[in-house]
Amino acid sequence: MKTFNIKTENNLLKKRNSIKLNLFEYTKKNSSFLGSCLSCLDVLIYIYYYKYDLCSKKKFRSRFLLSKGHAAPTIYSILYDKKIISKKKFFSKYVYWHPNKNIRTIDFQTGALGHGLPVSIGMAKFYLKNKCNNKIITLLGDGELNEGSVWESLFLAINWKLNNLIIIIDKNKYQANDETDKVLKINNLNKILKNLGFQVLECNGHNFKNINDQFKKIKNSKPVIIVANTIRNYGIKEIQNKKDFWFFDKSDKKISLLKT
Repeated sequence: MKTFNIKTENNLLKKRNSIKLNLFEYTKKNSSFLGSCLSCLDVLIYIYYYKYDLCSKKKFRSRFLLSKGHAAPTIYSILYDKKIISKKKFFSKYVYWHPNKNIRTIDFQTGALGHGLPVSIGMAKFYLKNKCNNKIITLLGDGELNEGSVWESLFLAINWKLNNLIIIIDKNKYQANDETDKVLKINNLNKILKNLGFQVLECNGHNFKNINDQFKKIKNSKPVIIVANTIRNYGIKEIQNKKDFWFFDKSDKKISLLKT
């Protein structure tokens, strides 16, 4: 079993910096929904570089689906770092703003919100049927919870007892150019999810130790939901938690905020 210590945390912090630079360079070249990319960056670094072997070539590897597909440049930046995507492709339209399923390890081309979780449900069911012990992990945005398909999928996960399913909610409190609670407020979200039958955990989505502490609590007896409290545009102080800075166009003057 891996040991999470100060060295581990420092390595993940270094990786955060290098992946962020990749993401900034991608955005300068191709544009991106940067606010959403940065809010989930640390959680993805944790699962890709520490917790799971998501880039294995094995058929029954643990798999990750990015349900909030507009944050795909974060995945691309990681896969570029892992040399799964070449430099030429990384700076081309081949890796556009949503996941390209033609790239190894990307299993589904998400884009329309609410689609990634249903596919994850099917994959988790398939893994259970084939007695595979690895996990199916999917990450949703908190605004994505407005989609009815998400709630249908949550009911299925409980009814099918998908104890190999891990759902991460990137709770950055924004969707597009407004606050999530102003668009459609869901009161007592954690309580609702617990009442459905999930093991519900909550973490600071920008603190690697806290993320790890919560992942260690997974019981493997029922489907798991981890609510990651995050910040839109995390790491760029001038625009953190500001609703107008959700998309960065490569031709916009605000691109100068992305310092490398």
